[in-house]
This record gives sequence, C-alpha cells and structure tokens, in this order.
Amino acid sequence: MCSCSAENRFDCIVTGGGHAGSEAAVALARLGLSVLLISGNVDRLGYLSCNPAIGGLAKGHMVREIDALGGMMGLWADAGGIQFRTLNMSKGPAVRATRAQIDRWMEKDAPVVYGVNTGLGNLKDVVVPPEKHIEWNKTLPYPHAAGMGEYLPPEVTLTSLLLRANVLARGYSGVRPELIERILSIYNAKVAPAVHSEGSTGLSDLGPLAQNVMTVAGLDEAKAYYRGNLLPSREALRLAGLAESFTLECKEVLAQMNGSTMTQAIAVLAFLRFEELASRIEARLSSGRELPEFYEGCREVIGFTKGVLNRENNISCDNPLLFELPEGGYEALMGCNCSNTQVGYAMDMMNTVIAELANGLYEKTGGLAKSEARHLLNKIKTCAMQVSADSIPTKGGQEDHVEFSFTAARKFYYAVELTGKLLAL
Repeated sequence: MCSCSAENRFDCIVTGGGHAGSEAAVALARLGLSVLLISGNVDRLGYLSCNPAIGGLAKGHMVREIDALGGMMGLWADAGGIQFRTLNMSKGPAVRATRAQIDRWMEKDAPVVYGVNTGLGNLKDVVVPPEKHIEWNKTLPYPHAAGMGEYLPPEVTLTSLLLRANVLARGYSGVRPELIERILSIYNAKVAPAVHSEGSTGLSDLGPLAQNVMTVAGLDEAKAYYRGNLLPSREALRLAGLAESFTLECKEVLAQMNGSTMTQAIAVLAFLRFEELASRIEARLSSGRELPEFYEGCREVIGFTKGVLNRENNISCDNPLLFELPEGGYEALMGCNCSNTQVGYAMDMMNTVIAELANGLYEKTGGLAKSEARHLLNKIKTCAMQVSADSIPTKGGQEDHVEFSFTAARKFYYAVELTGKLLAL
C-alpha cells in the first residue's frame, strides 16, 4: 500500500504486514536496509494474532526472547489492550493462555462448548447466557456435593487440594491462576474441607470434590477442619487469615470437581504409610536373612503400584481439556479424562498383597496377642475382596463403566491402618 516509482530500489521486500512481517521489516530497517512492506490493509499493520500468546504457547516463549532483544511484538502487545497486558504477567503464562480461550467462548457469538458455556447433565445442551455464569457457578456445587457417613481424615482432603492445584496448573483446564493460588493458600493454611467418606463411585469423585469446592468458594453449609476443630468453612478461613469467600467463574467449578483426585489422595497417603511399615514387615517375616518366596511377588505389585500413583499425580484429570491448535487458538476435547480405573486396579492388588503379608505376620505372632492378631487379620482379609471389577452403570447409562476405585483406595487405607496395629502386637 505504498506509492513508488520504477526508480525506487529496495534491499528487501516483506510481504504481509502482520505481527511477524512487521517485526521482520523493523529488524531489517534497523540494519540500515531499505525495506518495502507490502500489506493488503494498512489499518492492520502489525496486527496481532487472536491467540492469547501470539500464536500459541511455543511462540509466546519466542516473543519474550524477541522482546528481550529489542523487538516490537512485546510493545505492540502491551499497547493492544488490557487482555494482552494481563497475558504478559509473569505468573502462570500457560494457565492464562487457555483461560483467555475460555473467556472468548463466553462471548455471545461463540460456539457451544460443553462445560464452558452450557449446563451439565441433562442440561448439557442448554446454553447458559454469559451474564448468568457467575450465578450458575455459585449454585453448581450444591447438587453435586452429596455424601454420607463420617468425614474423611483432614490429611486426605488437604492432600486432594494439593493434587488438584497441580492438575489445574498444567494449563489444560482453562482456569485462572488466581483459583490455583486460592487452593494453595487454603492448603498452606491447613484448612481441610470436611468431606463425607461415602458418595463416590470412582468414575470422577464428583461428590467429594464438590464438597472441596464449597470450602474453596466459602459457600453456605460448607464445613472445614482447622486446628482440630470442625467449623463452618467461612469461619475457618477467616481464622486462618484468608478471605471468607472466592468468586468462581466460568469452568472453574467443573474443573475442580471433574476428576478422581480424592481417590488419588487416599491412595497416595495409604501407600506412603505402607512404605513406612515395609521395613518392619520385612524384619518380622524374615528367617535369618531370607524372606518368604511369596514376598518377591509382593515386591513386583508394590513397584507397579508406586509407578501408577506417581504417574497419576501429574495428569490432567478434567473434562473437557483444552488443546492448542496449529493455526492458533484452542479446542475443547471430551473424553473419559476423569476416570481412575488403573488406580482402582492397583488398590485391589495392594489389598491382596497386604492380606498376604498380614497372614505372615499373624503366623509370627504368639502368646496372648494371637487372639487379637487373628481378629485384625480377619478384618484385613475382608479388604482383599476386589471392588474395581464390580462395574455398575450409573446416571442412566451415561457413565457406562464405574470402577469403584474410591472404595478400593479407602479399603487399602483401612488395611494399612490395621496392619500397623498388627505389627504393634
């Protein structure tokens, strides 16, 4: 879009005046070269991509390097608007990029994306107006936060907060960094959500995790443990020096409760406690320096379980997940990303292993303690009956495979506790 005669001579001609072409033209001009920049629309010179990281997360890193070398893209981005200024903040660039995509899906002309601008369950095809989303997310935890029985140990719910923060920090869920910081603040203050021990099938811990959400948001009826006391969550948060409430925005309720993080927390804590007992179990079972032959099989299952749990600690357990497109922007992909089948299988195997070890410990027990040891052994053996293969479809067949990994993990947690008592005899 320039007026030039045949006498004009240029050292370099750049075609396309987008952010890359404009950056190239500036760089060449700084080298003292005569540059012609050709663009179809002079009003869009230096126009930045709609992608929040200027072409995606990978290009976002490149842009920062160009900016450090005196490039223009960073300056153009800062001048481009509040949205871009937010994305240039140092905290959580990966998380902010996917969150910006969620914000764009909140616009009135956006496509329908499940869990982002729609309802859930029977309302999955019903679009929620943008102006209703804060209200919708405030009410969403209540119908899911169902449960019964005694509360889970505070250490379990605290661990679930830490694991969930790690899931969200991977950047595939589309939440704000502020939510992750809120969850970690609650964890660090040791405010443990009060969560009922029964209410999850293991195919996503919707019920238990929704009870976590209620404490994170400081909703009415939520309870939490703080310094050994069971209190209304708002009171516990206030005593811990935290804000009593936190506004959850679009996708942020679903992203917290759609996964099997409570199952994972129970399984991890039980396994760590089992590892603490392992050396004492080996010492009790060994004859001289020799361990029973069956112990090698136990070792293999223990090693397998440890690998499963370590891998599951660092997954993106949510639905839908956001993945970057080659042309920029993101797409939301649905799948069974909330399942914890493999942990259920591993927990059932560990319950078999611990029953086998307990049997050996019982044989090594004598005297008056034999009767108490038999009682503990019988309890441990009841935990060895598998549950993960007892799939019962729920939700009108929508959840067609339900692995009950939550129950398998709870049984292992209990079996480890009983084994500790058996060792103490």
